[in-house]
Amino acid sequence: MKSLYFKSFAVPLCLLLLSGCENPVKKLPLGVIGGTEPVYVEPFRAPFSGKADTGADIASIGATDIREFRKDGKRYVAFTIVQRGTDAVQNYELPLVRVIPITRHGQKPLKRYVVHLRIRLGTLEMTREFSLADRSNFKYQVLLGKNVIAGNAAVDVTRENTLEPRRD
Repeated sequence: MKSLYFKSFAVPLCLLLLSGCENPVKKLPLGVIGGTEPVYVEPFRAPFSGKADTGADIASIGATDIREFRKDGKRYVAFTIVQRGTDAVQNYELPLVRVIPITRHGQKPLKRYVVHLRIRLGTLEMTREFSLADRSNFKYQVLLGKNVIAGNAAVDVTRENTLEPRRD
């Protein structure tokens, strides 16, 4: 009898306490986003299809013709992005932020260049680090890492394209 009384009292009490808690997702600028979302990369007009990867530390974008060079004594990276679907081409020359090692099981590590790119995800415009990689064998040209997602959104991988596309 004592157990039944406790259970009948505890459940409504828990519900009452929880109802007073604020949902932390509501505090995130983008709320809940899908596993894939449109990502606008400056200066491209059409969005890239981006995949959220909460296991990746930084974002990545598919690039070709990647080369490092020096300009005014500083390290830069030149690269090209060809947007899938539109075939729009953009050549970049950006300051090198850093070089990160990509470890591969049983193979020599790769070095990957990291630059800052200006993007828009939903209503948020931001400049974030992106590693430059050959993503031609991957379904998504843009990978959104924790440096884009954390503090901005929660990810529900069962959803897709929850963010409103830009209307020009």
